[in-house]
Amino acid sequence: MPEQNYKTAPSSVTARIIPLLIVVAFVGLFLTFVGPTAPTPAQAQSTTQAVQQTVIGAECRECHEASHDRNVESFALNINGKSGKFLNDSRAARCESCHGNPEKHMGSGKPEDIINPAKLPSAQGNEWCLKCHVVDRHLNNWKGAPHDRKDVSCLSCHSVHHAMSPERMLKSVTVEEGCFSCHNNIKKALFQRSTHLFRTENWDGTNSSRAEGVHPEGLKMNCVTCHNPHGGEGRKMLVARSLNDTCYQCHAEKRGPFLWEHAPVTENCMTCHTPHGSNNASLLVTRSHQLCQQCHVNILARHQTVAGFDVFTFNRGCVNCHTQIHGSNSPAGKAFVR
Repeated sequence: MPEQNYKTAPSSVTARIIPLLIVVAFVGLFLTFVGPTAPTPAQAQSTTQAVQQTVIGAECRECHEASHDRNVESFALNINGKSGKFLNDSRAARCESCHGNPEKHMGSGKPEDIINPAKLPSAQGNEWCLKCHVVDRHLNNWKGAPHDRKDVSCLSCHSVHHAMSPERMLKSVTVEEGCFSCHNNIKKALFQRSTHLFRTENWDGTNSSRAEGVHPEGLKMNCVTCHNPHGGEGRKMLVARSLNDTCYQCHAEKRGPFLWEHAPVTENCMTCHTPHGSNNASLLVTRSHQLCQQCHVNILARHQTVAGFDVFTFNRGCVNCHTQIHGSNSPAGKAFVR
């Protein structure tokens, strides 16, 4: 058996380690010369001070805390104040972003020497908000929208310092509660037989939950599901360009196209339905058979298929047989039957 040469093994291991050490050395030199330099203590301190000034308004906090005014502290905790934690440029919200130059006010301490958007006319107060929020996509249609034309202020619905809802900085606990403060006629939809304002099991439409210290969950669908309060694409500030397109966002099966289409359906969903709430089934504007006879008046008295009974007393009425009332793809579906 030939004698094996075991002395070559160490040299083989050394040949592998030396190139690896060379690569590690070059990487270390590269990071030393190219990598970011650590900030000096003075730079780090100035950056920290700038962020603190942005978040908590250090120049305002001294006086406002002494007078037990919690506005500065509440601002630091809301979504605007927190922007200073990750922004240290002009995009970060500061006290002067809404109140203007504070120098005169800091010298005199008088409230009239500082701008208070809540006490300005609506148009002027809104301009202070739009300085930052003009780039928000959902505010593209605010100018000339119904709320803008009716002189509604941003602070009519939102609160910068005392928001009840942290999600949207609302003055009310829920979206619908804020809308009902003006649109009180829609509130009845909460208690009608069929409604789009589906209540959760934790909220009964009153303020009892809030009085007990429990934040109500509100509605499964609320006003902003269909409407954009800052100005929508369609009439009535709808989120889509037309009423039907808004409905199709949830009821896509009604969109079509169908082989046999029902003209009132393609024209306007509100021909037959009321969007907020109704005492009739399926949000209908009136009882089913009476609704059909508003157009089909020729069958008002009798129908050849109801065995002598009047259509007003025959089971559910027309949709008992004409179930595909929104449209049919059956070749034999001209009459929208099953």
